[in-house]
Amino acid sequence: MSRIRRFYRNHLKRKMFNKIILLYSGVMMVLFAAAATMVYEYQLQRVIHEERDANQKTAQVLSFYLGTQNENIQRTIQQIYGNASVSADMIYFLNHSYGDYLEYRLDQFTRPGVQRTSSFSEFYKSYMKNETGVSSISIYSYPKQFYTSISRDNQQLIYEEGSRSYWENWFVQRKLHPWNIVENDSHSGVVGKASNLYSYSRELQDPETLEKIGMLNIEFDSTDISAWLQSRAPVMNGRVLVMTAQGTVIFDSNNEYFGKVYPYRSQLQNTGDWVELDQPSKVNILNMGNDGLSVVGIVSKSEINASMNTLRSQLFIATLLFIIVSFAITTTMMRRYSKKVQRIIRSMNRIGDGDISTRIKLHGEDELQQISQRFNDMCDRIELYIDKMYTSELKQKHAELVALQSQIQPHFLYNTLESIRMKAYSMGAKDVGKMIYSLSVMFKSMVKKRTIVTLGEEIEMCSLYLELFQIRYEGRLQVDIHVDEDVGECSILKLLVQPIIENYTIHGFRSLEDNNCISLYVVRNEGVISIIVTDNGRGISLAKLDEINTMLAKSSQVPDKSNQSIGLINVHERIQMTYGDQYGITIQSEEGIGTKVVIEIPALREGY
Repeated sequence: MSRIRRFYRNHLKRKMFNKIILLYSGVMMVLFAAAATMVYEYQLQRVIHEERDANQKTAQVLSFYLGTQNENIQRTIQQIYGNASVSADMIYFLNHSYGDYLEYRLDQFTRPGVQRTSSFSEFYKSYMKNETGVSSISIYSYPKQFYTSISRDNQQLIYEEGSRSYWENWFVQRKLHPWNIVENDSHSGVVGKASNLYSYSRELQDPETLEKIGMLNIEFDSTDISAWLQSRAPVMNGRVLVMTAQGTVIFDSNNEYFGKVYPYRSQLQNTGDWVELDQPSKVNILNMGNDGLSVVGIVSKSEINASMNTLRSQLFIATLLFIIVSFAITTTMMRRYSKKVQRIIRSMNRIGDGDISTRIKLHGEDELQQISQRFNDMCDRIELYIDKMYTSELKQKHAELVALQSQIQPHFLYNTLESIRMKAYSMGAKDVGKMIYSLSVMFKSMVKKRTIVTLGEEIEMCSLYLELFQIRYEGRLQVDIHVDEDVGECSILKLLVQPIIENYTIHGFRSLEDNNCISLYVVRNEGVISIIVTDNGRGISLAKLDEINTMLAKSSQVPDKSNQSIGLINVHERIQMTYGDQYGITIQSEEGIGTKVVIEIPALREGY
């Protein structure tokens, strides 16, 4: 609690802008969170709709497959009854023993003048060839109590085993529920083999007597359904089930309930928004006519939530980003106004300390600018009053002192240096004369009252300075100066480059070695002039370089006069004050290798 109280006292109690930022940020967080929630709910409903539609399309594809399968079965049975010879062949087989049937087929084959007819088994094999999902076909004989099983590879005759009541009950169940799974029992065509088979059963009757004489049982492989769905609907959304009328699952896309009664069959009749199955789900149900089959499409809530995970993360990140950006923009704007207020307060404090020359310079036309303007007007009137009453005599004395100092003309110094130079030449000391000449030219340039010079003049002054240094150290320094032709007349602040050169001669030059080198390049890139000073001196240590960069980044602060880098900082600050914050100095250095200083200023002509 004490920390909260201390935070409130230090950051909120007396800081109006911090209160505004806190309130605004809270409002923005609520608004962005509400917007993100609305977007999420909208996208959730859209995803639910899309997932349910996609699942329904998969169910429709499966329904079409089963409907086509059923139509082919009915068409095949109609073709058998419509073909008199094939129908007679099948009826004879069901009403007689297998030996009598073989004699019947042999008589049909050897009878002269009679065209050989296809047997019913060949007809069913042809059907199996066209229907890839069929695993086997079994035909049961009621009178003779046997059945034949026709597969793709062979055909075998099997006599019934078990009690009569068992078979009669099996036939009754098949009449009531023609679609069912195939169990591993004695009347299955795949005895002793684990399989995923389902079958369709239909009773056979004599077309003349209408007597029921047998049952047709067609077994299908459920894996063919999976292959069909893979080719027609490769992207499976949710789960798809195929159930019989009694709820037995003959196909499950997840292979979980095949051959079992679906435990949530009763819940499928609910018409609610979410159906409570093993988990809340959206359900699509397609009924397959009068055969008792139904295709059920299920999209669980967990699947929908899984598909929303990416969107949920994106919305969270976007909301957090918007809040941060909003907070940053608000903080930036509030800090700008806060700085204006702090500037006004500092100016008032200076007035209180006796600095009547203080003025507040604020841009814009807001209330703070009006306050600063009124403040400046007040200071002007106070300063005018003080000038009239107290400073008249001081100004008079100052004027007398200036008049006295002006009697010493600068040309007296130029003439004196010229006399010394001529004397040195007359005595054969040409190097001394050359140094005096360079010094006099530099002095003449430095005492000029202009603060803006041409870039050519600034570079010439640096050249003279380096020339003095070369003479002093007798060729231990190599100098390379290159200036683009179109930049010599551009304007530059006076003494902007010379402090960089001087910094090298003081801190980087190795007086005991003769391979010292410094290069000065001036290039222009569109509207920016880059002045590049490179040397192979002592370099700057990493810690010192970090300290200099930190001071350059905070150049608005008053530098410590004892710091050796005050020249660099002053140059950097003069550039930014004159040309703007986008210009200034950048430094690269490595200890023992050398230093590179880049000065960037705008390309302006003299008199801008």
